[in-house]
Amino acid sequence: METARVSGSSSPLVPEPTPAELEAGASLIQEPERLESRATDAPAQPASVQRLVDEHPSSAQVNGAPHRGFALAVGGGAAAGPGIAVGGEASVGVVMDFTEPKISVFTSSAWGTAIASGVSAGVSGQASVVGDVRRFWGSGAEHGLNTPAGGASLNHTTSTPGGPRELNGVTASVGPSIGGDVHYFEGNTTERWSLSLNQLKDAVMRFVGLPGIRRFGL
Repeated sequence: METARVSGSSSPLVPEPTPAELEAGASLIQEPERLESRATDAPAQPASVQRLVDEHPSSAQVNGAPHRGFALAVGGGAAAGPGIAVGGEASVGVVMDFTEPKISVFTSSAWGTAIASGVSAGVSGQASVVGDVRRFWGSGAEHGLNTPAGGASLNHTTSTPGGPRELNGVTASVGPSIGGDVHYFEGNTTERWSLSLNQLKDAVMRFVGLPGIRRFGL
């Protein structure tokens, strides 16, 4: 009896994989894609909200080199005694930011308590050295002295009305007044209008370019 021989050319016992199976196997050994964090676009803030953010910047926004400045103003104040008095003051002026640079028109009002021998009232011209113009806006406080010839004050910025004080400048004033007082006032300073140096240059160039100015050779 002849023994059965297995030929080397016989068909394999395991069937060949189909193309679909090959594709599935290749996907199993692929390196997974890296997940990358993508920053989504922040929704635009309403104009009113953005204006408040600009006027009252947070401590994180005003970090870095301070914006030194100088302010000129005219104002008036009054306090009624004798002894512990109630008083207030208001002013309007301009402040110059030497760092940006920019000039702004502002109004300021404050009120509080004073020590006066009687009635103290007057008007004055004021000059202030500002430590950081970015902290000039919003709530603040003042320790001040008024005399018949003039006065002086230490100006503080506060994160909130009545909050912790941080010295941000000094003011000297000259003007006629009745009586005198020592006072502590809290109030608010508001930027009403501003003009940057570039905007000022553009305005001057437009003015110079007017037909009437060219006609006279100016």
